Amino acid sequence: MKKKNYLFLWILLFIFLTTYSFNSSQNTQFTFLPLKKIQIEGANNSDNKKIAETLDQFKGKSIIFVNRYKMNRSINNLQFIKELKIKKIYPDTVRLEIIEYKPIGILTKKNTKNLLTNGGEIIRNYNLSKFENLPLVYGDKAEKYFSKFYNSLENINFQINLINQFNHFDINRWDIVLKNGKIVKLPIKNYENSLNKFLSLYEDNSFKKYKIFDFRIQGQLILK
Repeated sequence: MKKKNYLFLWILLFIFLTTYSFNSSQNTQFTFLPLKKIQIEGANNSDNKKIAETLDQFKGKSIIFVNRYKMNRSINNLQFIKELKIKKIYPDTVRLEIIEYKPIGILTKKNTKNLLTNGGEIIRNYNLSKFENLPLVYGDKAEKYFSKFYNSLENINFQINLINQFNHFDINRWDIVLKNGKIVKLPIKNYENSLNKFLSLYEDNSFKKYKIFDFRIQGQLILK
């Protein structure tokens, strides 16, 4: 497919060079294969209007010299956007696939709520109602460590939808509060082992009556 695009491009370039006449006495500007259309895909949480407005600067320029680096640099300050993929559709269209950061929690501090993503970004202006089902995150330094901790949960297939909130402590320790009221108190180190242990007990009927699963002491489980 790429070979066909390059062949098409060279044919157009040949036609242009052999048919266009430059007249130095006239102040004439001509852009070869000007970009006319920018198609945007994958922007689920990003502001499509802002993306389109930011990328309008590339319209009218030659599609040959438009590249992912230039476009990515122009929108890298917009919220949710991680990167983009670009596909040129000659003669005048660019198709962009927006790769977004994933919203994973709502950081709650001093009566303010900001969105946290899996890339560690803090999103301050967003539609709260759209993300109201995300778990709450508490703790002075929670935003610094949360994405790594969240990734650990995903790696062991912990059901995130069961979680109501995360509590982070200054010693870099986490508590998880489930929607059914159960609390998992994790140790500072090797908390993945404790999480796996909890998952093995969670569906066991003999442990249904316990509210607190305390793994803070290495090698021990305290139930309350």
